[in-house]
Amino acid sequence: MHGVKRAPKSAATAEARAARKAKEAAKLASYLDIERTFFDYKRQARKDSKALHHTTKLLTLNPELYTVWNYRREVLLHMFAGAVTEEAEKEKKPDVFASLREDAGPTTQDGQEKEYEEKQERIARNQQLLEDDLMLTEHALRAHPKVYWIWNHRMWCLTQYSTQSAANTTSSTADATWVWERELKLVEKMLELDPRNFHGWNCRRAILQHLSLSLLSSDPSTATFAAEQPSFPTLLSHPLIVSSGTVKPALLSLAERELSFTVKKIESNFSNFSAWHQRTKLLPHVWAAKQLSTAQIDAQVDAELELVKQAMYTDPADQSVWFYHRWLVELLIQAQAGKEEGTRRRRQWTVLNEEIGVIEELFELEPESKWCASSLAHYYTVLAGLCGAEDAAVKDEAREKAKRLLLQLIELDPDREQRYRDLLEGKAQF
Repeated sequence: MHGVKRAPKSAATAEARAARKAKEAAKLASYLDIERTFFDYKRQARKDSKALHHTTKLLTLNPELYTVWNYRREVLLHMFAGAVTEEAEKEKKPDVFASLREDAGPTTQDGQEKEYEEKQERIARNQQLLEDDLMLTEHALRAHPKVYWIWNHRMWCLTQYSTQSAANTTSSTADATWVWERELKLVEKMLELDPRNFHGWNCRRAILQHLSLSLLSSDPSTATFAAEQPSFPTLLSHPLIVSSGTVKPALLSLAERELSFTVKKIESNFSNFSAWHQRTKLLPHVWAAKQLSTAQIDAQVDAELELVKQAMYTDPADQSVWFYHRWLVELLIQAQAGKEEGTRRRRQWTVLNEEIGVIEELFELEPESKWCASSLAHYYTVLAGLCGAEDAAVKDEAREKAKRLLLQLIELDPDREQRYRDLLEGKAQF
């Protein structure tokens, strides 16, 4: 406090500070020694269990050293190709009846059986190494959930695990996919702790991609298509999948499970950009795969507009909600008219006016909302574009309203003043 003399530091305080500094210096020296040893191993191209253990020690202290993660993968790949260690051989139980058997000498069949056993042992060893790394990255992510290199290494481990399973002649499709199913559940748990962690969402998309390819590969009619590595969920709208009667239900189930997950995340927190974004990627392809009619798609869009309306009124300052709303409106406007052009245009006109009315009501309640003003200016511009020659008066009125809103935005959002002026002058588009 002001006017109070600072108490002199006691000898005990000085000693404690000195002890703390000495402890920190010792920790730093220990860390630098571990780091120095790692780079020595790297220069020597040492790729054995000791080098692997040393990278574990260093990454436990500092998981942001991407060079160590990169080298760890090199070490693992080298170990994957090697024979099972002698230590593993020692663990085998001795064959007490070996001396009682007739020594017929090795045969071709014996050689093949031995080769097969060695391969299976190597696959089991490799999978255990990968399990260890999955455990390592899981612990690392609990403490550092947004470090790129941990997520990258984990995804590499999962891909390698899947490759090892595929090389195992005794494994089935279920054996190859269970690791991805397990990971999907784990990422779901992670996203419960941090629902907007985009690393988790990216990992989730990659998992869905691998699961979808596994489904395609398991069906003879789509195995060739799977070799082309089509992306999920885009592959849902591919003609081969749309017409498929076998693999399509499983793929749709995967997509609908993900849609349910996004709703769960959105309902717990509307401000989840990743969940809204995931819906934009899934919905059009799900509708295409289901071969929904125009009326059915319209009903789906109406349901989405109702969902986003709740979010808009709950938190009008959240930009993710407005981006999703704009995506829905653009989906409506860009829809192909086909033979029912008049009906389609009336639908666009009606829905757009309804949405403008909803936002105007919200704008009256939240007059400082730049998102309300920006969306209204954009939608009035779109409305003007829908007007024909017979609607000249409506078109002029919509353009005038858009201009007034842009002028208002200059006051509401001065940081983007020049953008709004460019829109007014026709130098930019929404």
